[in-house]
Amino acid sequence: MRNFSEFHKPSTLAEASDLLMRKDPKTAVLSGGTWLIGEATREIEAVVDIAGLGLDKITVLGNLIRIGAMVTLQSLVEDPLFGQHGSHAGLSLIGTAAHAAAALSVRNSATIGGTLAIADCVSPLVTALLACNAEVVIYGLRPINSSRDTDVFQVLPLSGFLSYGRSLLAQGALITEIRVARPSDDTRSAFERIGRTPRDYPIVCVAAQYAIKAGIVGNMRLAVGGAGATPVRLTRFEFGVEKKYLNEFIDAELTAATDLLTPTENFLGSADYRRAMARVLARRAVMSIA
Repeated sequence: MRNFSEFHKPSTLAEASDLLMRKDPKTAVLSGGTWLIGEATREIEAVVDIAGLGLDKITVLGNLIRIGAMVTLQSLVEDPLFGQHGSHAGLSLIGTAAHAAAALSVRNSATIGGTLAIADCVSPLVTALLACNAEVVIYGLRPINSSRDTDVFQVLPLSGFLSYGRSLLAQGALITEIRVARPSDDTRSAFERIGRTPRDYPIVCVAAQYAIKAGIVGNMRLAVGGAGATPVRLTRFEFGVEKKYLNEFIDAELTAATDLLTPTENFLGSADYRRAMARVLARRAVMSIA
């Protein structure tokens, strides 16, 4: 950040939005700082610290769970609801995935909002949130002729945010929270991954969440990271096994769904390897719940 010249710490979302929407100087959000300090381009001249906006809390309103954008990954690991040993078996994959995303020193500062903003194709936490059918709330980008005194929030499905969210952030939008619906008490979840070592960042990972009774599946959600440009839901598989006997359909439907994946190749694995691992890990995750 050789050209850094301005530091702002707004007290309201509106103030933060106004700063981020400026065309000049080039401005970026400072949340946990793990990306900004290590990877930010030289063009960034100003930062907006959002630590004072009250976005660091997890709240539960009925069946809706709201995770502030400034909640750290380690907070998710330790949370009594989301944690690796959390009280709800349908949500514990979030803490497990947050743990797999980075080492402790990074988890203590990296935030869930920042993770979404810079999500790579594997991102364990984004993969887990997809399996939880999460939504992303962004602030800013007021419609034409709207009052500047009116707060403007948009709620986007996470899959939609992954498609065009970065263009919204580039225009000055700000992630404020992530929303997850509390699943039924009989819902379970699982997270599987493969890397060069057991503690390495995943090459491919899979998150599953569903309920099963007498062998019949309900509310199946299955997401894969590392087998496409972004983590994706295997909707072909989800529809293929919903309200059916899992053992009778899992192999055929998994093959059909993973054949549709279009992984990119790099030094960590070929497209065929990533597709094959997605199938293996998906079956492992689904069957561990069953």
